Amino acid sequence: MNPKALLAAVIIVLAVTSCGNTEPRGQMISEVYVVKSGDTLWQISEQYMAKNTGGPRDIREFYHGIIEVNSDSALKDRVPGDIRPGDKLVINYFVK
Repeated sequence: MNPKALLAAVIIVLAVTSCGNTEPRGQMISEVYVVKSGDTLWQISEQYMAKNTGGPRDIREFYHGIIEVNSDSALKDRVPGDIRPGDKLVINYFVK
């Protein structure tokens, strides 16, 4: 095999296998949170980010993750981030 082709193949394999975080994050916990009057999605994200012990996560990951997980139920047909008292939000996080 051509040395340049071999090097290219190795680089591709390394790139594919190193994409994303391959470390175990621990056990995924899925909770249902009932939105209270005055809650914001950002505050709820902060609350659940504090519960996450499975590795560092950015608050934007929680915020957008909540929207994504609930887009077919509680947040269906709404502007992203629009929550209302009584909404039941599924929230996922990891614990070690």
